[in-house]
Amino acid sequence: MRIPKKNRKKMKIQIVILAALLLPGCTWYGEIEHVSSLPNGTPFNNRKETSVDALWTGIRIEKNGWYVDGAVGVDTSNEYEGRNPYGRAKFGKNIKTWGK
Repeated sequence: MRIPKKNRKKMKIQIVILAALLLPGCTWYGEIEHVSSLPNGTPFNNRKETSVDALWTGIRIEKNGWYVDGAVGVDTSNEYEGRNPYGRAKFGKNIKTWGK
């Protein structure tokens, strides 16, 4: 029996989400993010033309120093192009951890 193409994509997404929830090293988080321009004005400023604030919630999976982070958020300062909600994906490696 062959699974239709549109259902295969949906199943892949569901499998990835389920795997992420069952893996050790998985974290659900919430954060407030402030981004501002360092060369244009004072760092960590609240000027509309050089900064943005956003609220995020997401899941981070970590293994052997590598991480995958997926989040959904809202722009509280109306500075991002487009409409709320926004999606964010990050992939990376922790280079050094202090205090463990």
